[in-house]
Amino acid sequence: MIFPCAGACNVGQLANDLTKDMSKKGIGRMACIAAVGSGGMMAINAAKQTKVILAVDGCPVGCAKKILEKNGIVPTVHVLVTDIGMKKTDELSYSEDEMKRMFKLTMDRLKSLE
Repeated sequence: MIFPCAGACNVGQLANDLTKDMSKKGIGRMACIAAVGSGGMMAINAAKQTKVILAVDGCPVGCAKKILEKNGIVPTVHVLVTDIGMKKTDELSYSEDEMKRMFKLTMDRLKSLE
């Protein structure tokens, strides 16, 4: 399961779009961090029964990771969009190159589990 940040900034939007792209490609399944945050037991129980949990956060605030942990779910892998050198801004856009770099970083971290 992949839980993205969907913050109202460039790095949050990239995190959310990356997760959508990965899910469409069959690389995990996008899941709703808001459902976990609101105490939705179906979402929480599904996550607790999942073998690999990927949290994709836009910035070091780590909202997705913190929401999971507050509900007893420890991410197997946690990535930050800012780790590719992006600066967090109020803009909601990002470049194709930034998306490609973030995809590579995420896939490299997932492959390290093998």
